[in-house]
Amino acid sequence: MTTGPSTYPAEHAAYLTEVRDRTAAATEGDWHVHDETTMAEIVSGAEPGHGTQRRRVIARLHADPDDNIPEHADWDEGRDYEQVLADAAFAAKARTDVPHLLALVAEQHQALTAAREELRAVREVLAPAGQPRRVPTDPDAPLAETVGWLADRAETLAARLEKVREFRIPLKNTLGGYAELTIERGPGPYDDRWGVTDGAMVGKRAWYGNAWHSISDLGVALAYAWSMDAALSLAEEAAGIEGARLDREVRAIQGEQAGTAGRPAGGAQ
Repeated sequence: MTTGPSTYPAEHAAYLTEVRDRTAAATEGDWHVHDETTMAEIVSGAEPGHGTQRRRVIARLHADPDDNIPEHADWDEGRDYEQVLADAAFAAKARTDVPHLLALVAEQHQALTAAREELRAVREVLAPAGQPRRVPTDPDAPLAETVGWLADRAETLAARLEKVREFRIPLKNTLGGYAELTIERGPGPYDDRWGVTDGAMVGKRAWYGNAWHSISDLGVALAYAWSMDAALSLAEEAAGIEGARLDREVRAIQGEQAGTAGRPAGGAQ
C-alpha cells in the first residue's frame, strides 16, 4: 500500500507535506561539518579529511555567535564553540535524519492503518450485522484496551479448542438427505494433528488424495497429517466432491423410479 501525506489524518497531512517539500528542495547528498577553528562549516559533497574537494557550503556558524540567552552568560570561548559545533552537527545530520524520520512515520502510519482494518474485521466477525457488539468500541477508550480484550478472548478460545476432539461438516448436496464428514484429532502421539474421516465406529476411512482409504491400509500418520486449518480446508473440498457424488446417485435412483412408474401393470411392454 502506498503511503503519502494525503493518506494521513487531516491535522497532520498539511504539515508532513510541507516537511517533505522542504526536504526535497534542500541540497542533495550527505552534509558534513568542517571544523575551521574560527567557524564551523556545514558542507555538502565532501567529508572531513578528504582534502579540498569541490563542495557546496550550506552554512557557516561563527565561533563567537550572537547569544542573548541568560544561562550562557558565563560561558567562555571554548564552551561557546562547543555549542556552535553541536548546532552545526544537528543541522548537518538533519539532511539524512528528516527523510529517515519521514519514512518511519509512513511505516508506522501504514501499520496503524492495517491494524485498524484488521480490528474492524474482527469486530464484524464477533458481532455480525444486527447483533450487539461484544468488543469494547468506546471511541475514547485506548486502542490498547481493545487489543488487550481481543488477546484475552483469543487465548480463551484457543484453550477451548484444545479440548475439542472433532468437528462435523455437512456434505454439499442439493437434492435432499443429510450426510456429513468428521474432522477429528489423531490418536495418541498424533493428538496435535487432524484428519478428515467418515466418522465410522468400525472400519473408519480417511480422506486422502481426493478419495476414501481405510485407515488400517493408509496408516495413521497419513490419515492424521494435517493442522486444524488444513483439515478444515480439506474437509470443505471433500464435502463438495462427496456432495456431488450423492447428487448423482439420487438422480440415478429418481430416474429408475420414474421409469418403473411409467411401465404397465404386470410388466407388459
